[in-house]
Amino acid sequence: MKPSQNFGYYGPGSVTWKVAREAVIMLGGSRAVLMQLAHPLVAMGVSAHSSYMTDPLGRAERTFVLGELLTFGSVEKAHKAARTINRLHFHVHGTLPIDAGAFDRGTCYDARNQELLLWVHATLIDTLLLCYPLFIGPLTAAEQEAYYQESKGIACLLGLQPENMPRTVNDLQQYVNDMVHSNRLAATPQARQLARQVLFPPIPTIYRPLMHLHLQLTCALLPQPVREIYGLEWDMLRQHIFDLSARGMRAIIPHLPMHLRELPITRRLIHETVSENDVKYARHILHHSPLDSKPSGHNCRCRYPLPEGVGECFA
Repeated sequence: MKPSQNFGYYGPGSVTWKVAREAVIMLGGSRAVLMQLAHPLVAMGVSAHSSYMTDPLGRAERTFVLGELLTFGSVEKAHKAARTINRLHFHVHGTLPIDAGAFDRGTCYDARNQELLLWVHATLIDTLLLCYPLFIGPLTAAEQEAYYQESKGIACLLGLQPENMPRTVNDLQQYVNDMVHSNRLAATPQARQLARQVLFPPIPTIYRPLMHLHLQLTCALLPQPVREIYGLEWDMLRQHIFDLSARGMRAIIPHLPMHLRELPITRRLIHETVSENDVKYARHILHHSPLDSKPSGHNCRCRYPLPEGVGECFA
């Protein structure tokens, strides 16, 4: 890697930056979360060990900011964010109190479990690859593949080992489809309680009508088996309205200037990362000192050395 191309784990030429900088893809956030919570062991871990029930908006904001740092920050910022996430989730473990789908009462859950890590990662990738074509425009097969392959580096930082990830994006999507139609996803009291917090967070009354739109949008994006898990109704009329709305967004959003399509935090992080890279490159030219960008040989095969506490536990 050339010194001038050290833009964290991605960079201006990556499909990840192309997709993730679009603010509209955040509309799929609740879809990803509800799919994750449909896994009984994930739901139990979140219910017992997170602040989702007491501070859903704060928890969502913190998660989003850490995700932005992983995606758009420098290598150092990405490592710090990964370390924070891993530390927060290091003690997430326990047992399932009831039978749920394929899981018997007493089944152990652990946030470092590779199956749970994979499900969380897969739902995020699947959701983003669904939302970008719906709201922005098509991605080629090569771009979809590149996006998934790029995501493996950050998944590694958060504890998911490469050998446990589907090989290709088609394999990943098949995995998600198989999970959705299996008994490994099931309704639990914890999942339904958390879903209510996700769909109807405590916000000022004036904004409550927006939550109805939020509900309809999330229902539109969810696979039918997951809608059924949460008891969410859907029909052809609602689907038709959603399809028309999405078509309108695709006609308008790509023609807007980028500063209207990305969030301020995204724009700031991109600017900081590009600026830091320019400074490093200038120093390299002035002092003729090589920049260390060689792979570390770490068993995760990430592009950069992993400091202590990164890639050791679940995020």
